[in-house]
Amino acid sequence: MSDTGGMLVYNLPFLKDVLARAYLRKGELDKAVREYELLSTFRPYSSDRRILHPKYHYRLAKLYEQNGLAGKAKGCYQKALNIWKEADPELPELVATKSRLAALSSG
Repeated sequence: MSDTGGMLVYNLPFLKDVLARAYLRKGELDKAVREYELLSTFRPYSSDRRILHPKYHYRLAKLYEQNGLAGKAKGCYQKALNIWKEADPELPELVATKSRLAALSSG
């Protein structure tokens, strides 16, 4: 039996990237990258079982792209697309992810 209500409360708020966004605002890109890497990585030995939001992959990909790491960016964009495969096709981040991935793949 599933405890949907418990899962919902456990995962609120859905976005846990406050620290990463603060680093970005301060211009500390390396720290923001490190934080997004932690947020977007499943750690099987951790007791934390929160949902890995696809926006973490998207935002990390953008940072990789800014740092000239196209291969890593493509991998993160692809992970975001895999998670968002049944999302609303007009979701702004989904549209941007597809566009950025296509640009990286063609160039």
